Amino acid sequence: MNLFSLTDLESLSDANAADPAYDSARQHARNQLAWLHERIYGEIRARRWDIHFRPEWSLTWARRSEAQPRVSALRLRYTKAEYVLHLLQKQFGGPPLTWDDCAWLGIGLDGQGLVVEWNIPANAKFDAQNFHNKLTWGAPEKRTLRQILAELGGEGALTLYAQAQPILQVRCARLVDLNVLNTTLEKFTPGRHTWNIAMRLAVTDARLTPNGAPDELLYRLAQLYALHQFAAWSPRNNFLDRARGESTSGAVT
Repeated sequence: MNLFSLTDLESLSDANAADPAYDSARQHARNQLAWLHERIYGEIRARRWDIHFRPEWSLTWARRSEAQPRVSALRLRYTKAEYVLHLLQKQFGGPPLTWDDCAWLGIGLDGQGLVVEWNIPANAKFDAQNFHNKLTWGAPEKRTLRQILAELGGEGALTLYAQAQPILQVRCARLVDLNVLNTTLEKFTPGRHTWNIAMRLAVTDARLTPNGAPDELLYRLAQLYALHQFAAWSPRNNFLDRARGESTSGAVT
């Protein structure tokens, strides 16, 4: 038996996302994500990854409510440490930041299956602008990104969203091509679009047994963590106050 089932997917489908009869099934799936977190978070900390679990935010709610009448997806998310969020706020000011204003890594479940993803929400304007500035700083940064994308193989896919609606979808394997990457980046506006790179697995995948799933999903998180580390703002990865390099005017190379 696998960690997640087709019944879990059914409870998150468009047809059943608002049906109270599926609340228990959705709660069961959330409990499985919590179980998975307990198996992988110790290794995340041992590897000194700069992502953290927030008890009040990292596990999305499974129960419907007046504020959330439909539950079509469940997520286990990891994001910045609180002290990094405070440093970002202190350095650049603006309205108070929350965890929803940060890029995150996660494992999710929806009506299509299991997904491991790296997400820069539209309201994560600092991380998005840091990512954009780094890519326009010079050719070495662009080459590093293309190498990371190449290591995802054929499984990763980028989707750009505008107000929760997909406006562009492209396989990461195609983004290794410089022309495709430049064209895609021209369509990405930090602070307006959500940038999501995801790797999908069927819940029936033989690797997703309780014994195998923690290692399999941690491996995929590790692949996406390289993207997160490359892009997300931190005191050691600060491109927010840098101007475009003179050699990179026009299209990014």
